[in-house]
Amino acid sequence: MRWRAADVITGLRVICGALLVVRPALSILMVGVASDWLDGPLARRAAASSYGARFDLEADSLLTLGAGIAAVRRGAPRIVLLAPVARYAIAAMRPHLDRDETRWDRITGVAQMAVLAGAIARWPTVPPAALVVSAARTAALAARIAPRGRLDLTAQPAEPR
Repeated sequence: MRWRAADVITGLRVICGALLVVRPALSILMVGVASDWLDGPLARRAAASSYGARFDLEADSLLTLGAGIAAVRRGAPRIVLLAPVARYAIAAMRPHLDRDETRWDRITGVAQMAVLAGAIARWPTVPPAALVVSAARTAALAARIAPRGRLDLTAQPAEPR
């Protein structure tokens, strides 16, 4: 197994996720987020490793879980842990996303990380936002296991025969 620069930067994100659990700090989270922005372009420019995409996904998830734990330790409601924990079960059931699902996954993921960063920084507006963003993120994850990746919240129950 040959490590590439992108893999080393991705590994930094794993370390940041673990560090956040024991030392909640916005600076650690920002290093982890910056590593996420850097490793993708680096991997596309050089020959990507065979495990790089999977390693990147797991590193993202570990950073988010670590940030969630750090946010709770800083006073955020425990609901912020729902999506990071649920991701492991849901991604195992349906690991691949179509283009529309990927877009919503990214939008809700960025919103989730912003709320977690705000909680770690102890911004006073975080608790109300945490519920809304956690619900949206969890809904985006749940849509991955619904038929064709769509949750139909408007469906009517079948009529009895």
